[in-house]
Amino acid sequence: MRLETLGDALVLRITGALDLSLAPKVRQGVDRARRLAAPVLVIDLTEVDFLASAGMAELVRAHRLTASMAVRVVAAGRVTLRPLELTRLADELVIVPTLAAALDRV
Repeated sequence: MRLETLGDALVLRITGALDLSLAPKVRQGVDRARRLAAPVLVIDLTEVDFLASAGMAELVRAHRLTASMAVRVVAAGRVTLRPLELTRLADELVIVPTLAAALDRV
């Protein structure tokens, strides 16, 4: 996982299994992004190969706690998008198919 700046956006890139072991690191990354106070936080799940409930909980937490910044989640396909759809989190989160699409809205 790494946090980087792309234009006016902060991008939190997550790799591997977003499960109980990685969720605390995601929380730290989101908290760091909140302190940096960029207008947009993009959580990129492109390289995630497993999305567990603990990971989805951190996505919801990020969405709810970052009132001062827009949060966009990059998710596509059955590994990341499908669980978000099945749990109806796709109705709450702003989900885009690519990082480029997320950055186009900045």
